Amino acid sequence: MAASRLNFPVIEKGATYRHTLTWLQPDEITPVNLTGCTAKAQVRETVSSSTVLVELSTENGRITIDPLLGKFSFYISDEDTTSLSGLGGVYDLEVYFTNGDTVRLTQGKWAFSPEVTHG
Repeated sequence: MAASRLNFPVIEKGATYRHTLTWLQPDEITPVNLTGCTAKAQVRETVSSSTVLVELSTENGRITIDPLLGKFSFYISDEDTTSLSGLGGVYDLEVYFTNGDTVRLTQGKWAFSPEVTHG
């Protein structure tokens, strides 16, 4: 399965970021069973950049999975979005299954919007 191209909604610096993504079977009705799965997404300025601008994962609590509904919920606190540098970049989202398989579910661009109001 090739990763779908998806540009996530803009992360507004200084604001809480929440977004939900649902993974469905090819019938576009039945959710993919994500029981036991973990996930990670990293945003980098370019694919070859060594600097991670932001990481979201089940490990750091920025991704939660509702396994039977095939849902990924993304969360970044307002404090953490305030500290983001740059204007965004490229990302991919990897899903790790208990049998050892890894699926790159989506990839694309993720933009950051600067904050005007401070304090």
